[in-house]
Amino acid sequence: MDEALNLENRRKIYQFVAKHPGTHVREMERGLGMQTGLLAYHLDYMEKRQVLRVEEDGYYKRYFPADRFHLKDRQTMSVLRQRMPRKIIMHLILNGPSSFQQLQVAMGISKSTLSYHLKRLSARGMIVVSKREKESIYSVEDLSYVADLLVSLRESLESDAVDRFADIWGKLGGA
Repeated sequence: MDEALNLENRRKIYQFVAKHPGTHVREMERGLGMQTGLLAYHLDYMEKRQVLRVEEDGYYKRYFPADRFHLKDRQTMSVLRQRMPRKIIMHLILNGPSSFQQLQVAMGISKSTLSYHLKRLSARGMIVVSKREKESIYSVEDLSYVADLLVSLRESLESDAVDRFADIWGKLGGA
């Protein structure tokens, strides 16, 4: 690992990834002020030497320190770094199980967009769907686990909503 981090740019990238687990190239580009090509070169170098691990979430390659997170953590964190899935998860944690209609009103998005995100969250095993009469009810699969990961990402998400959630979760004794 020391050899892979012998250049200042690699150390900066590694430190950024360690502080912002699940970050992607564009976030690093903005946060570090480095060009995409330079980042891509060093990220590839560190990935091949198993300093960083990569999770693909369909849209982005997300980077994690290789020695810090299990596969389930990396996959869950990749989802939580996305604004709308994170907003849905936070709503379900704070408000409890919710119907599709309740979620649509709370999220302020179209039915098709909400349906898309709920299907992805369900496929990732982050939410469960149950039936109440003719209505689908959505809830977080492993509430404590997901909430704790969300709190651990607090600093790197830079979101007032996440800060408020982390404060509430801490007061409830979840963290």
